[in-house]
Amino acid sequence: MINERLRKVMLIALPFIAVATLLGVGWSGAYLDDGVEIGNVILLISILGAASLAFLSLLYRRKAGIVTGMVITFFLVTPAVFYFVNKPTTTTFEEAMPDEISDAQVVTEMTIYDEKERGFKSVTLENLEEIKKILQSPSSMTLVTTDEGLSRHLYSIYLKGDSYEDEVRIIVGDDALRIMGSMDGEDLGAEYEVEGQNSLLQMIENADFKWEKGS
Repeated sequence: MINERLRKVMLIALPFIAVATLLGVGWSGAYLDDGVEIGNVILLISILGAASLAFLSLLYRRKAGIVTGMVITFFLVTPAVFYFVNKPTTTTFEEAMPDEISDAQVVTEMTIYDEKERGFKSVTLENLEEIKKILQSPSSMTLVTTDEGLSRHLYSIYLKGDSYEDEVRIIVGDDALRIMGSMDGEDLGAEYEVEGQNSLLQMIENADFKWEKGS
Protein backbone atom coordinates (compact mmCIF):
# COMPACT_ATOMS: atom_id res chain seq x y z
CA MET A 1 0.00 0.00 0.00
CA ILE A 2 1.14 3.47 -0.76
CA ASN A 3 1.66 5.62 2.33
CA GLU A 4 -0.60 8.62 3.01
CA ARG A 5 2.05 11.27 2.45
CA LEU A 6 3.00 9.93 -0.98
CA ARG A 7 -0.68 9.59 -1.89
CA LYS A 8 -1.31 13.27 -1.11
CA VAL A 9 1.79 14.37 -3.02
CA MET A 10 0.71 12.41 -6.08
CA LEU A 11 -2.85 13.75 -5.85
CA ILE A 12 -1.47 17.29 -5.99
CA ALA A 13 1.18 16.56 -8.62
CA LEU A 14 -0.80 14.53 -11.16
CA PRO A 15 -3.03 17.33 -12.50
CA PHE A 16 -0.01 19.61 -12.94
CA ILE A 17 1.97 16.84 -14.64
CA ALA A 18 -0.93 16.16 -17.02
CA VAL A 19 -1.27 19.86 -17.93
CA ALA A 20 2.49 20.30 -18.37
CA THR A 21 2.64 17.23 -20.60
CA LEU A 22 -0.22 18.49 -22.77
CA LEU A 23 1.42 21.90 -23.10
CA GLY A 24 4.70 20.25 -24.04
CA VAL A 25 3.00 18.18 -26.71
CA GLY A 26 1.20 21.27 -27.99
CA TRP A 27 4.31 23.43 -28.16
CA SER A 28 6.19 20.70 -30.00
CA GLY A 29 3.61 20.91 -32.76
CA ALA A 30 1.81 17.62 -32.24
CA TYR A 31 -1.43 19.19 -30.97
CA LEU A 32 -1.46 22.78 -32.13
CA ASP A 33 -0.10 22.12 -35.61
CA ASP A 34 -2.53 22.42 -38.52
CA GLY A 35 -1.82 18.90 -39.70
CA VAL A 36 -2.90 16.87 -36.65
CA GLU A 37 -2.30 13.15 -37.17
CA ILE A 38 -4.44 10.42 -35.61
CA GLY A 39 -1.40 9.11 -33.73
CA ASN A 40 -1.07 12.43 -31.91
CA VAL A 41 -4.77 12.44 -31.02
CA ILE A 42 -4.50 8.90 -29.60
CA LEU A 43 -1.41 9.91 -27.63
CA LEU A 44 -3.20 12.91 -26.10
CA ILE A 45 -6.23 10.80 -25.17
CA SER A 46 -3.91 8.24 -23.55
CA ILE A 47 -2.19 10.96 -21.52
CA LEU A 48 -5.50 12.29 -20.22
CA GLY A 49 -6.85 8.81 -19.57
CA ALA A 50 -3.80 7.61 -17.64
CA ALA A 51 -3.67 10.78 -15.54
CA SER A 52 -7.41 10.64 -14.80
CA LEU A 53 -7.30 6.95 -13.84
CA ALA A 54 -4.33 7.48 -11.54
CA PHE A 55 -5.93 10.56 -9.97
CA LEU A 56 -9.26 8.84 -9.25
CA SER A 57 -7.62 5.66 -7.99
CA LEU A 58 -5.47 7.61 -5.58
CA LEU A 59 -8.41 9.76 -4.55
CA TYR A 60 -10.44 6.76 -3.48
CA ARG A 61 -7.43 4.73 -2.27
CA ARG A 62 -8.10 1.76 -4.54
CA LYS A 63 -5.37 -0.38 -6.04
CA ALA A 64 -2.74 2.16 -5.06
CA GLY A 65 0.13 -0.24 -5.73
CA ILE A 66 -1.08 -0.98 -9.26
CA VAL A 67 -1.59 2.72 -9.91
CA THR A 68 1.95 3.48 -8.78
CA GLY A 69 3.25 0.93 -11.26
CA MET A 70 1.04 2.42 -13.97
CA VAL A 71 2.35 5.92 -13.33
CA ILE A 72 5.98 4.76 -13.44
CA THR A 73 5.36 2.76 -16.62
CA PHE A 74 3.54 5.70 -18.18
CA PHE A 75 6.48 8.07 -17.69
CA LEU A 76 8.89 5.47 -19.05
CA VAL A 77 6.83 4.55 -22.11
CA THR A 78 5.40 7.96 -23.11
CA PRO A 79 8.69 9.50 -24.40
CA ALA A 80 9.28 6.45 -26.61
CA VAL A 81 5.70 6.47 -27.92
CA PHE A 82 5.86 10.21 -28.55
CA TYR A 83 9.11 9.83 -30.48
CA PHE A 84 7.77 7.11 -32.77
CA VAL A 85 4.51 8.99 -33.36
CA ASN A 86 6.28 12.24 -34.26
CA LYS A 87 9.61 11.09 -35.68
CA PRO A 88 10.66 12.83 -38.91
CA THR A 89 9.64 11.18 -42.16
CA THR A 90 11.48 11.29 -45.46
CA THR A 91 9.73 12.06 -48.72
CA THR A 92 10.36 13.77 -52.04
CA PHE A 93 9.10 17.04 -53.47
CA GLU A 94 7.01 15.05 -55.94
CA GLU A 95 5.32 13.12 -53.13
CA ALA A 96 4.79 16.26 -51.04
CA MET A 97 2.90 17.96 -53.88
CA PRO A 98 -0.35 16.42 -55.21
CA ASP A 99 -0.18 15.25 -58.84
CA GLU A 100 -2.79 17.73 -60.04
CA ILE A 101 -0.59 20.57 -58.75
CA SER A 102 2.80 19.36 -60.00
CA ASP A 103 1.20 18.59 -63.38
CA ALA A 104 -0.31 22.11 -63.37
CA GLN A 105 -3.74 20.58 -64.00
CA VAL A 106 -5.47 22.89 -61.53
CA VAL A 107 -2.93 25.75 -61.51
CA THR A 108 -3.82 28.83 -63.54
CA GLU A 109 -1.06 31.18 -62.41
CA MET A 110 2.27 31.17 -60.58
CA THR A 111 3.78 34.24 -58.93
CA ILE A 112 7.30 34.14 -57.49
CA TYR A 113 8.45 36.79 -55.01
CA ASP A 114 12.15 37.42 -54.42
CA GLU A 115 12.29 38.22 -50.68
CA LYS A 116 16.04 38.35 -50.16
CA GLU A 117 16.08 42.14 -50.02
CA ARG A 118 13.72 44.81 -48.68
CA GLY A 119 12.72 45.99 -52.15
CA PHE A 120 11.30 42.70 -53.36
CA LYS A 121 10.94 41.58 -56.97
CA SER A 122 8.24 39.43 -58.48
CA VAL A 123 7.41 37.56 -61.65
CA THR A 124 4.05 36.11 -62.71
CA LEU A 125 3.83 33.08 -64.99
CA GLU A 126 0.71 31.96 -66.83
CA ASN A 127 2.24 29.54 -69.32
CA LEU A 128 1.27 26.10 -68.00
CA GLU A 129 4.27 24.34 -69.53
CA GLU A 130 6.64 26.79 -67.85
CA ILE A 131 4.80 26.36 -64.53
CA LYS A 132 4.92 22.57 -64.88
CA LYS A 133 8.66 22.67 -65.58
CA ILE A 134 9.34 24.62 -62.38
CA LEU A 135 7.18 22.29 -60.29
CA GLN A 136 8.52 19.07 -61.78
CA SER A 137 12.24 19.86 -62.02
CA PRO A 138 12.83 19.31 -58.26
CA SER A 139 10.55 16.22 -58.14
CA SER A 140 13.31 13.89 -56.87
CA MET A 141 14.59 16.36 -54.24
CA THR A 142 14.66 14.63 -50.83
CA LEU A 143 12.70 16.28 -48.01
CA VAL A 144 12.57 15.48 -44.29
CA THR A 145 9.68 16.72 -42.15
CA THR A 146 10.63 19.23 -39.46
CA ASP A 147 9.06 21.78 -37.12
CA GLU A 148 12.12 23.99 -36.65
CA GLY A 149 11.01 26.62 -39.16
CA LEU A 150 12.94 28.32 -41.92
CA SER A 151 16.02 30.28 -40.94
CA ARG A 152 15.61 32.69 -43.87
CA HIS A 153 12.97 33.26 -46.54
CA LEU A 154 14.48 33.65 -49.99
CA TYR A 155 11.49 33.20 -52.27
CA SER A 156 7.74 32.71 -52.00
CA ILE A 157 5.88 30.88 -54.76
CA TYR A 158 2.12 31.43 -55.01
CA LEU A 159 0.10 28.96 -57.05
CA LYS A 160 -3.42 30.06 -57.92
CA GLY A 161 -6.29 27.88 -59.09
CA ASP A 162 -9.68 28.46 -60.66
CA SER A 163 -11.48 29.57 -57.49
CA TYR A 164 -10.63 32.29 -54.96
CA GLU A 165 -9.90 29.69 -52.26
CA ASP A 166 -7.45 27.74 -54.40
CA GLU A 167 -4.00 29.05 -53.47
CA VAL A 168 -0.85 27.24 -52.38
CA ARG A 169 2.24 29.01 -51.08
CA ILE A 170 5.70 27.46 -51.16
CA ILE A 171 8.26 29.32 -49.07
CA VAL A 172 11.80 28.55 -50.19
CA GLY A 173 14.81 28.84 -47.90
CA ASP A 174 18.46 27.87 -48.29
CA ASP A 175 17.91 24.33 -47.09
CA ALA A 176 14.22 24.19 -46.18
CA LEU A 177 10.72 24.51 -47.63
CA ARG A 178 7.31 25.31 -46.21
CA ILE A 179 4.21 24.27 -48.18
CA MET A 180 0.79 25.52 -47.14
CA GLY A 181 -2.61 26.35 -48.54
CA SER A 182 -5.40 24.55 -50.37
CA MET A 183 -5.89 23.51 -53.98
CA ASP A 184 -8.80 21.65 -55.56
CA GLY A 185 -10.18 20.77 -52.12
CA GLU A 186 -6.89 19.36 -50.80
CA ASP A 187 -5.26 21.09 -47.82
CA LEU A 188 -1.49 21.29 -47.54
CA GLY A 189 0.60 22.28 -44.54
CA ALA A 190 4.11 21.04 -43.78
CA GLU A 191 7.70 22.13 -43.28
CA TYR A 192 10.67 20.23 -44.66
CA GLU A 193 14.44 20.24 -44.49
CA VAL A 194 16.10 19.68 -47.85
CA GLU A 195 18.66 16.88 -47.99
CA GLY A 196 21.34 17.57 -50.55
CA GLN A 197 20.86 20.20 -53.23
CA ASN A 198 17.85 22.50 -53.10
CA SER A 199 16.80 21.94 -56.71
CA LEU A 200 13.81 24.26 -56.47
CA LEU A 201 16.00 27.13 -55.26
CA GLN A 202 18.52 26.48 -58.03
CA MET A 203 15.74 26.34 -60.62
CA ILE A 204 14.46 29.77 -59.59
CA GLU A 205 17.88 31.41 -59.38
CA ASN A 206 19.06 30.03 -62.72
CA ALA A 207 15.87 30.86 -64.62
CA ASP A 208 15.80 33.82 -66.98
CA PHE A 209 12.78 35.56 -65.49
CA LYS A 210 11.68 39.10 -66.26
CA TRP A 211 11.50 40.33 -62.69
CA GLU A 212 9.40 43.35 -61.80
CA LYS A 213 10.47 45.49 -58.85
CA GLY A 214 8.00 46.03 -56.03
CA SER A 215 7.78 48.77 -53.43
